[in-house]
This record gives sequence, structure tokens and C-alpha cells, in this order.
Amino acid sequence: MTEIFQEEKKSANATAGVPLEAKTMVITQTKNKDKALGPRLICTSVSGQSKVIPLKESKLVIGRSVEADLNLADPLVSRKHGVIEKRKDEYIVRNVSTTNPLLLNDVAIAEKRLYTGDQLKIGNTTLAFVSDRAKDNRAADMKAGARESRSGWGWWLAVFFLLIFAGYFGYFQAYTPLKVKWALKSVARQIKAENYASAQHTLENLLMSDLPPEYNRQVMEHLAETALAVTEHKTKTEDLDSAMAYLKSYLSEYGAGKEAEVLWDRLDYFRLTLGHRLETANKLQQALRQYSAIKEDSIYYEEAHKAIRRIWLAHQQHSRQDQTLVQLLKEADAHFQAQQYLKPVNQNAFVLYSAVLTLEPGNALALQRIDQMEDFYRENGEKYFSGKNWVKALSFFERYYLIDTDNKEVNAKIKICREKLSQAGKSKISKSSLKRKSRRKTREELKREQAEKKEEIKRMLEESGAESSWIMKYLFEEENNTTSSDKPW
Repeated sequence: MTEIFQEEKKSANATAGVPLEAKTMVITQTKNKDKALGPRLICTSVSGQSKVIPLKESKLVIGRSVEADLNLADPLVSRKHGVIEKRKDEYIVRNVSTTNPLLLNDVAIAEKRLYTGDQLKIGNTTLAFVSDRAKDNRAADMKAGARESRSGWGWWLAVFFLLIFAGYFGYFQAYTPLKVKWALKSVARQIKAENYASAQHTLENLLMSDLPPEYNRQVMEHLAETALAVTEHKTKTEDLDSAMAYLKSYLSEYGAGKEAEVLWDRLDYFRLTLGHRLETANKLQQALRQYSAIKEDSIYYEEAHKAIRRIWLAHQQHSRQDQTLVQLLKEADAHFQAQQYLKPVNQNAFVLYSAVLTLEPGNALALQRIDQMEDFYRENGEKYFSGKNWVKALSFFERYYLIDTDNKEVNAKIKICREKLSQAGKSKISKSSLKRKSRRKTREELKREQAEKKEEIKRMLEESGAESSWIMKYLFEEENNTTSSDKPW
């Protein structure tokens, strides 16, 4: 957690009594490049107290939970309320709360880009986005138009070409934007009246009208907002299964764009919620499917992995409940001396020492051995991390994570390793694509790419995530072929 900002609960009367001047911040950007602070948030309470939060990481989670990067102790703030992340050198804010709104300049939003001076409202707290970078300033809208200069070919020839270009640009620069604006106003009215089906029908018709890219993006953003409204409506009027079924149907068609990320977040939240319900009902196999299907870049990913580990550890300890403390310690020590810390999956030192601690929580030898295993994985991970061997470093850090899920330093390095490996993969793809840049893609190649994207989304929507979740592969790798409904795998 990089910054923690907490404020005491205040009554509605106390909030109302704070003068406007106490809530208003005047921010002057320095012209001295040496003093540039970079993109940051100014976090201000209703009493006027403020704190600066630099946006140094690629993602900042805001919420009431102690696990949030920016912790707001306010009952009006959800446990995980909003996320600010850096994408393509732009800062994007999105609402991940299912119950409370996130206001950007006094308007409830699902996801928007941040510009210098923008004000976020989360519960009773105001967050101002400030940046020294010119690219974060809101650019003034430029009026599109075409200027034609006269040439030596004569006045009438110039007029003739001017009319041609005026007609061309008039259609694409005036009529098309107006048509989109009229349609989007109609969509806004339909959403306000909760006529979501008509709103989506209007937007889908616009998408089929071969819009220019900038208008296509606007329509897709509104379509995602409409889908989010439909999802929220279904969670209130129907049930979780209905909302999840709708989300999967929508994402299978429109889930490839950035504007759909807020919907992927919502689906992962539903999966986590359903997983908790199933785990409580002791339907462990179904719960594991939900947990393991949560995406790796989701803010719910770590919580899901903790749940998977919890189910695995409980099962392992249950299978050892008939053994005595002496038997467990003897068998555990044999595996420890053989450095079988986490393997074989169903019979290793960690599992056995954990079973010892269920019988005798303060057993000194078991606690010491577990500390030694943690040191082994962390020290080797650090060694390979320093040498930039991301594959081996990740392997050791992930095994450390199986023993201790709460070490924030190790968790941060796991993310760095994955990012480095992902960047290396993208670099190879980029070099390959440069070789093909000299020729245009054929229609068959474009169709193949679209089919591959559809297949990837289909895989992400499946709930048998054991094939893609590294923790499932490791913990249950020796039990994958079993079909017994009595076991969680």
C-alpha cells in the first residue's frame, strides 16, 4: 500500500457546515522542469485537510479495504471502489464498486480518462488529478474544416474544387458527427427511462454504419456503459446467475476493446462472490472453477488465489487428521531433509508441518521449518531476480507465495516478473509484425485474427480455469484426471 488516507466519520450536518472555500483547492503548475512532480492525486477531506499521492505505479486501487493502495476509512466507500491505471501513457479511472458511485466532475462514470484539474468524488473524499505533463492537459476541441487555397488555374476552377471538397468534408465532418450526436442523445434518453434494449439497438445500428474510428470508439464506450446498466439492473431485479449469463453473452461479442474492461472487472467480481457462496456450501469443485477463472490482471486475482490455496490446504490437512503429532513430525522431517518442500503435491514438508500446526499451533519445530522453506524460496527468487532471469525468479517467488500469500514485497516482484515476460513476448510479436508491414493484410488474415480474438475471449469466459491458472496447475496437477465428485478437483 503506497499511501493511506483516513478521515474520521462526520455527520451530515458537519459536512454541510463546511464552507465552499474549505473544499476548494487552487493548484498552480510550476514552469520549472526541475521541480516537476509528475502525475499525482491531491486527496482532500471535507474538513479541507489534504495529502499528495504520487501516481508512480501502473495501477492504484482505491477503497475502504486495508488491502487497497489508497485506503479511505469512510462507510460510503466500497472495499474496492475505484482503480486508476496507466495505459499507453494516459491515466484512466474506472469504478469497480457494485454499490456506490464514483463521480468525475460531479458525473457518475464507469470509466474515463483523467486530465489535469479533474475532480473525483469517492464517498466524502475529493481527489484532484494534477500533472506537470503537457499531454495530460485537456486539449481544446478543434473545429474541423478544410481550407482550399487558390491556385493559378483560375478562380472558377478553384471554386469547382472547393465545392467538391466542401461536399466531401461536409458529409464526413459535419453530417456524420451530427448523426452520431443525435443518436447518442437518443440513447441517453432511453437509458434514463431504463429502456436499455432500445438503447443497445440504436448503438448496434450505429456500429454497422461503417463509422470513422473516433466515432466508433465513442459508440463502443456508450455500448459498454449501457451493458453495465443492464448488468446492475439484473443484479437488483433477478439474480447473480442471470447477470453473469448476460455479461458473458455481451463480452463474447464486444469484449475485445479497452472500454469493456469495466465489464470484465464486474464479471470477475461476480465469479469471486459466487466462489465464496459455493465454498461456504462446501461445493468445493464448483468454487475452484469460479476462483481459477478470474483473470490474472484482475484486482480480485490475489483474493481468488488465496481462496484456492485455502481449499487445497484444508483438504490436505483433513486427509492427515488420523495421524498423531509424532507421526506427522517424523514424516515431515523426512520430506524436509530431502528438500521436498512443496512436492509431491499431496505429500510434502509444508503440508505435513501445516497439519502439525493444526494439532499444536505453537509447535516450535514446525514454525522453524516453515520459516526455513520461506527463506529458501525467497533467497533463490531474489538471486535470479537480481540477475534478470525472470522465468526462474518467478518460479521461486510463486512457490514462496504458496506458503505466504501476504508478503507484499514478494507479490510486487511476482508482478514485475510477469510484466517483464509479457513485454518480452510482445517484443517478439512486434518484430515479427514489422517484417510483414511492407504488405497489406489479406482479407483471410484479418478474418483469422478476428477468429483468434474470439477464441481467446471464449477461453477467458470459460469457468474451468484450471488449465490457465498456475496455482491450480501446481496444487492439483497430480489429481487432474480424477472424476470423483467428492473431491474439489
